[in-house]
Amino acid sequence: MKNVVLNGQKLTISEVISVAYHYHHVEIDKNALKAVRKSRNYVEKLVQNQEVVYGITTGFGSNASKVITDYEEARLMQRNLLLSHACGVGKPFETPIVRAIMLIRLNTLLAGFSGAREETITLLKNLINEKIHPIIPSQGSVGASGDLCPLSHMALVLIGEGLAEVGGKIMDGEKALIINNLQKIELQHKEGIALLNGTSVMTALGAIGVYEGEKLLDLCVLSSSMMFEALCAREQAFFPQVHEVRRHTGQQEIAKKVRQNLEKSTFFGIKAKDILAHFPENLIKNLPNDKDNNQNGSQNNLQQQIKDLQKGKILKISDDIFRYLPKEENTPKWLTWATILRFADKKITPQDAYSVRCTPQVMGASLAAIEHTKNAIENELNAVVDNPIIFVEEDLVLSAGNFHGQPIALPLDYLKLAFAEIGNLAERQINKLVDEATNDCLPAFLSEDESGIMSALMIPQYAAASLVSENKVLVHPASADSIPTCANQEDHVSMGTIGGRQALEILENVRKIVAILMLTATQAIDIRTKQLKKAKVATQMGKETKKLYDKIRKKVSFVDKDRFLYEDIKILLDEWKDF
Repeated sequence: MKNVVLNGQKLTISEVISVAYHYHHVEIDKNALKAVRKSRNYVEKLVQNQEVVYGITTGFGSNASKVITDYEEARLMQRNLLLSHACGVGKPFETPIVRAIMLIRLNTLLAGFSGAREETITLLKNLINEKIHPIIPSQGSVGASGDLCPLSHMALVLIGEGLAEVGGKIMDGEKALIINNLQKIELQHKEGIALLNGTSVMTALGAIGVYEGEKLLDLCVLSSSMMFEALCAREQAFFPQVHEVRRHTGQQEIAKKVRQNLEKSTFFGIKAKDILAHFPENLIKNLPNDKDNNQNGSQNNLQQQIKDLQKGKILKISDDIFRYLPKEENTPKWLTWATILRFADKKITPQDAYSVRCTPQVMGASLAAIEHTKNAIENELNAVVDNPIIFVEEDLVLSAGNFHGQPIALPLDYLKLAFAEIGNLAERQINKLVDEATNDCLPAFLSEDESGIMSALMIPQYAAASLVSENKVLVHPASADSIPTCANQEDHVSMGTIGGRQALEILENVRKIVAILMLTATQAIDIRTKQLKKAKVATQMGKETKKLYDKIRKKVSFVDKDRFLYEDIKILLDEWKDF
């Protein structure tokens, strides 16, 4: 098992994920402990000299003017701080988020500017390694003075208070320590505020959001690529030179991914001449030639139209042709030659709808937003974010505002919008496939049975639409709001943790939308394949889309009759990592 070594300077998102999800062991760099000891010794000197320093020998927040001269009272104040601030509400954070919070807080303390003792830091490390997970309610942080409320719940276990989960069981903090042969600590000066003042919770939410968001975007682009095959989309909108001249790297990257996904596909970029190359000769002979007259008595060489189309000449198919085609009584409408001919006719026009040809532009913008948020989070992982900050070498203790979450709150709201737009576009692609007016001659709701007794994939689009609408409510920027706290001492707050929670909620909604897109696109591919096989057109999926298709079909079969589609969607969500 890989170890993650912390020194307060080099923590990465990938390391956060390895500890949060994969329970990798955490170690502390010995050189970092030297800085920790220096910082702690400096705090002890301030206390011995009875100097007035915020959070060390004074109260907190609006109580900063109250000087605590009694040594034991000053220590008790740190304990009281945790107990009084641990008043969170709502559903507890899931274990990976809790582990990420603990790791990020540990790394912050190791930077050597917080004044925490080595014993306290070591115990926090041991909680991570022994899988002792404090119960941290998800609601209660306003994101300035940091994540005071949730971090208090995290820190309580260190002093044998609060609640923790160990091995799937919830117990009080002291018991969690005892069964793992760990000793609770008594907080010393500065340690309470060092543990709970900062942005560790919103940063943890952002780190997980970025990591999961990158994976989600990749899978959505792959699923969209499969949708393009089902639609037999035009390829010119994805040519590299189109995206190079606009200069947005995210857009270029998405277009490149689509091309890679669809490498060697015979569906993508299909032309009318490809569809009609094997149009039956007997049907062509049934069409009037240049010696025949149409109903209006004018010359109309319909046979020549077909031949011109087979040669790739751009020519609109005359509606007169369809009067001469056989009705094919025992063949479903979507599989008749008339429908195949109309499908070919649609491929003469040069453009697809925006939900197809603007995918690089839309998804590329979301990719850029994810990258922007990633940069902010990676910076915050190694930032000093508590108050006051101890500068030993400069003999300074500075009370300032590094705990304020605004530098993370704004990117988290941006991340929310990025996720919401991924889902928005994916739902439009789902809708395009199930609507017979827009799906280029596939049957309505992708039902092979045209009797009207099947709904097939009608209603999954409803579910996707509801999720998109829900995201539009959640995407309102949390950071646009501020409610003063602490008797107006803390009169501007970031609400960044709310934004982080909402980002993950939107992400989960988009996962469900993409699962529905996967279900819809595979159904559409199967039906389109039958159409093209009738026309004797080669049917080969792209290099990457075929892999996705095969994985889906191992789990979910073709919808040939109405069934309990909840289970299909749930299977795709449960098997998410396989895709």
